[in-house]
Amino acid sequence: MLDQSYSSKSFQEIFDKENRKGINVEKRFKADFVDSLAKVGELKNIRKQIQQETDFDAKKLLYTEKKKLKKERDVLVSGVLDTVANEINSHTINLELGGNYGGQSYVFEKNVHNFFISKKIQDNINKTYNVKQSSRYAILSELLNLLEDNFPKYVIRTDIKSFYESIPQKKLLNKIDTDYLLSIKTKKFIHQIFASYNSLTGQTNPEIAKGIPRGIGISAYLSELFMRSIDNKIRELDDLVYYARYVDDIVAIFIPKSKNIEPIQLVDFKVKLTNLIRNEGLVLNAKKTDDYNLLQGIFDLRFNDNNPNFVSKPIKYLGYEIGSLITFKANGNIKNKELSVRLSKTKTDKYFQKIKLSFQHFKKKKKHNRKNAFKLLSARINYLTSNTKLRNNKDKVFVGIYYSNPFLNNEVSLEILQKRLEWYINRAGLTTNEKEIILKYSFIEGFKKKKFRVLPLKNKKYKSYNRKRNDVSNQHNEGILQFGIAEINSIWKKR
Repeated sequence: MLDQSYSSKSFQEIFDKENRKGINVEKRFKADFVDSLAKVGELKNIRKQIQQETDFDAKKLLYTEKKKLKKERDVLVSGVLDTVANEINSHTINLELGGNYGGQSYVFEKNVHNFFISKKIQDNINKTYNVKQSSRYAILSELLNLLEDNFPKYVIRTDIKSFYESIPQKKLLNKIDTDYLLSIKTKKFIHQIFASYNSLTGQTNPEIAKGIPRGIGISAYLSELFMRSIDNKIRELDDLVYYARYVDDIVAIFIPKSKNIEPIQLVDFKVKLTNLIRNEGLVLNAKKTDDYNLLQGIFDLRFNDNNPNFVSKPIKYLGYEIGSLITFKANGNIKNKELSVRLSKTKTDKYFQKIKLSFQHFKKKKKHNRKNAFKLLSARINYLTSNTKLRNNKDKVFVGIYYSNPFLNNEVSLEILQKRLEWYINRAGLTTNEKEIILKYSFIEGFKKKKFRVLPLKNKKYKSYNRKRNDVSNQHNEGILQFGIAEINSIWKKR
């Protein structure tokens, strides 16, 4: 039986889980954990003493003291969690405006109560309804396999317009309230979240109120819960062989019973899908809705690099453009045709922007410290053209030119990125030596060879073994600086 209680025991589990993910709850809420943080400081000091102590008996005493301090710190943390749990019944959740990242986002008011309550709500919804977001990798893998078989099919690619903002609240809340699966307190807090959201968005009538607050943790779970019944209805459509949705991005593949179906009859598939979603109170984004008649196979969907005037219509989905590359002989006959997967224009432009910002930052900073500015530029371009592993809360996530784009099956997109990089290199006012260093970084090589580098989260200085105790000239040699992921990414964060 799932424990849905908002107790100090539940909060302790959340506290431990977040700390394992690299999120320091005590530092985030310093005012509440001031006493336990003081013990953390004492623990750090005693660990240093243990490392430096050489006498066995003295070290043993230090270990005993360390164990005592750890217990005292645990008691202090438990005291804060007990206080939060005791004040739950009188607490009201409120939201605040966050940043605008493709849409207005929201955040919880920053207090320790909201932190633990929101994490517990999220956990209760997730475990009660077993909702989770689909895997991008799995969707793209399945989609490419289906397209590659060249079997006659009709494809619809679309997305839901203003997805989070358009979900009808009454339908969602009615489901939650009538399922009797979530605890009374969980339902109460969910209703408080929507009341605060509606107040911020100026919605006064709960009967027609729309939207889930974009940006807060539970929204992804609530949106998946709302879409579950819609997904099931779509999967029941006639002649549908494949359907996938990643948040608001949808792809559906139909195989008509007859290959000789009239084009006007194909439109009926699109109409049925559109009407089904509209009947649930949502609207498809017309600008991002395309249909593809592939009754003659995927090779009706062409990238024709031999003819720059050819207007192609690739399938644009989850950061890729999927089509077929056809090359011709001198006599005009087809030489070769193959499935081609490239980066979407949006994703390519994001790489362009990161390259541009890297060089702009170098230009700005080189006047003050050219050596350090160039080293940071080099670290950023190396990061873009290679691969690494995210640390702390995303410990198992690999990112980079290959791991973020594993479905690319040719070098076309990589060559475009490399040319843009070289364009900036040739105009950045670099010395000959600096040019040689930056030109070694290659999107193509980083992808093909899966070049991997280990990076710290924060800037780190590694001890220099050239520094000797009695070497006067090297006394101030503090080691070699390696830029961390946080510093490298700092100029690319959404504004």
